[in-house]
Amino acid sequence: MARRQFAFLRQPLQVVVADDSVTITFADGNAAALMEAEKLADRAAKRASEGDYPKAISLWKRVLELNPLLHKARRDLAMASAETGDVDGAKNHLIELLRLNPADAWGWVVLGNLYAGQPTDWPTAEKFFRRALDIDPADPWALTGLATITAQRGQTEPALKLFEQAIAAKPDLPNPHHGLALTHYRASQHERAGQSLDRMFANSRPVDARSKVVYDNARQLYGAVQAELAPRQHPDAFKVVENFRAEMEQASGFPVRVTEDDFPDTTLAVIQMAWKHGRNHHVVKVRTGTPDPLRCHLLAHELTHLQLEAEARSAGKNRFFSTTGSTDAFAAKRIQNELLKLERRGLPANTLSTMTRQWIHGTANFLFNCPLDMVIETRLRERMPALAAAQFVSLRTSVADALQSNTNPEVRQLTPPLILRASLALNGAYALFVDQLYRGATAYAASYQREEAFSLSQRLFRLWQSRSAQLGPGDEYTLVEEFADLLGLRGWFEWCADPGSHEITGTQPTEGTTNPDLLRKKQMPAVFYCLDALKRFNRLPVEKIRDVAFEIGIVGQSGLDYASPDAKYALKSLPGEKFTGLHLMCLMFAGFKRIAPEHDLHMDLEEPFLIALETFQKDPPGTSQ
Repeated sequence: MARRQFAFLRQPLQVVVADDSVTITFADGNAAALMEAEKLADRAAKRASEGDYPKAISLWKRVLELNPLLHKARRDLAMASAETGDVDGAKNHLIELLRLNPADAWGWVVLGNLYAGQPTDWPTAEKFFRRALDIDPADPWALTGLATITAQRGQTEPALKLFEQAIAAKPDLPNPHHGLALTHYRASQHERAGQSLDRMFANSRPVDARSKVVYDNARQLYGAVQAELAPRQHPDAFKVVENFRAEMEQASGFPVRVTEDDFPDTTLAVIQMAWKHGRNHHVVKVRTGTPDPLRCHLLAHELTHLQLEAEARSAGKNRFFSTTGSTDAFAAKRIQNELLKLERRGLPANTLSTMTRQWIHGTANFLFNCPLDMVIETRLRERMPALAAAQFVSLRTSVADALQSNTNPEVRQLTPPLILRASLALNGAYALFVDQLYRGATAYAASYQREEAFSLSQRLFRLWQSRSAQLGPGDEYTLVEEFADLLGLRGWFEWCADPGSHEITGTQPTEGTTNPDLLRKKQMPAVFYCLDALKRFNRLPVEKIRDVAFEIGIVGQSGLDYASPDAKYALKSLPGEKFTGLHLMCLMFAGFKRIAPEHDLHMDLEEPFLIALETFQKDPPGTSQ
């Protein structure tokens, strides 16, 4: 039996059987062979870390021919065999290892992992993991394997404790972090799942090529978690962004109107500053049909553009970014040869002229916005935690859209090389920025690494890193210039001085809460509308009240005409009815008194609401549901 079980050792074997032991001896290899085995083992480990398992297996087999007692090589051979799908071979190598060294905890762990793949083998896998823990009670791999089986059996709390023990034993190991997050996610504990993944990406490090699968799965899970959290966090995010909107109205001196727009390109949102468009109000335009959580993030993003300009204005350092006929001509000259090639290929002159303007203006605008967007998204990430999930989902959408455009063969074939290079470099730099912002929870930059422009992306990103911590009001404009220098785009734009004031050429919006005196004059109808709201909400669950209040809030971002007696507004949450602007304002005011009484809507409706509340409390109709 001993000869059969240890037949993998160098022959001939000498077997001596005593009363309570069996001694097996065989000839050692010479010193040169043992040294060669060590060198080959190192080469095999390097090959395996790079994912070249077939070559690693070949090297390790030769290692074991030279030195059959090199236990680590036999264990690594088993792991590599498992990676290539040779599970039976892997088990055989591990059995050989454990016959030679039953105290090898890692061997028991790997053997347990092999059996853990099938539910019918979980008892066997558990036995092997516990055998490893008998040898080393703090072995993180054994704890992770046992935790995984426990979680798969539906024993959530014990599994969570085991994962936490594994993390405590080795905080930089990604596997238990991912297992912990996945267990939370399957238990619908999405916030805890997100926190676990944040901890993973902040603290863990890849072990070898096999870690890539763990990280890929963790990143996919992170996206699923944020998609779940975004609508759940929307009520808090909505309040935070509305408060931010009120702050920016105060800081800038002008109200902010929000409208929807069917943009002809991939634009998701823009802001038009009052001082750039001759208005006494700012306008934020958001793409029509944008889901509420993403709309919330886009509004916060555009409001932060306003914040940056307001800060720069206050410091006397604001500048207006502009493209003119002379800058367009300068840019067109830079790509003249490519334009001539397109013309010779038969592209109509008017089409080529339109495309040239789009290329030049698009590149200039991207040059301006890329470093500013880095500033903005950093601020939102740091200052608005309620917006975190929506921000992630929104950024994922924009990065995916950019990648789709940049990898489109037709777009790449038509686009002049200078413009394509600038676009790829800026998108690559922004992908690096997002990857850093989420501390590795994304790997967007990987899609640009093979591009020739990626080295330029890295230079742009390093420039951002070196400047970001020291940026003061208006310094972002210097960052734009430094980006332009690296990209060779100086002369594609010019700066105009901000005079600090402007002539109002537009008209004051007729909608919105911009006339407190008028609102006070309408106190009596406001009392009746507030009373109606109290009666309605007395019959509705809190979730329905929230839907009504939030929908009115979104409608109200474009302004509510509370001067008109016409019932011209409809709500999806209250179908079949029409409302006046004042009625909607009272419904929203009363709704937020129920769902978020601490939230200041900046509406002068407190007095009519209190009068209505007193009347309602004297004779409340029905009972609350």
